[in-house]
Amino acid sequence: MTRIRGIEAGDREAIRELVAGTNAFKPFEVDVAMELVDVALTRKEQDDYHPYVLVEDDGTVAAYACFGKNAMTTGTFDLYWIATRTDRMGKGYGRSILSFVEEEVRRRGGYLLVIETSSQESYGSTREFYDKVGCTLAARLPDYYAVGDDKLIYLKRVR
Repeated sequence: MTRIRGIEAGDREAIRELVAGTNAFKPFEVDVAMELVDVALTRKEQDDYHPYVLVEDDGTVAAYACFGKNAMTTGTFDLYWIATRTDRMGKGYGRSILSFVEEEVRRRGGYLLVIETSSQESYGSTREFYDKVGCTLAARLPDYYAVGDDKLIYLKRVR
């Protein structure tokens, strides 16, 4: 059994290990993920970042997602981070936490989820996941992150 809940202070290191453990993210990217975690944990009044964890019965943090509304839109949200522990991949945890995010976006009046990722081979399983869950590749920005590393922008309609 699993449940999804907002993050708590005790989840911080588990989230760091989970994100870093995917081996998809560079160390500085893991640091950026943790900045959002820290903002959410230390500034409870903020409404920019909404981080959640999928937790197993024994307390293991098995998946993580963070999203937020794009303030320049009427109902577009960005999925900043989504990750599943590598030893839990293929068990439906990523799909579960993404479904939860979609429901939260709908509940908050949203209609579109924007997801950005890299074209690098290390992100291949991430792109396959987005395809499987019904995301649409909407744009490719060549050489965005580095020469030969394009930014891919996926969209997921939530209404």
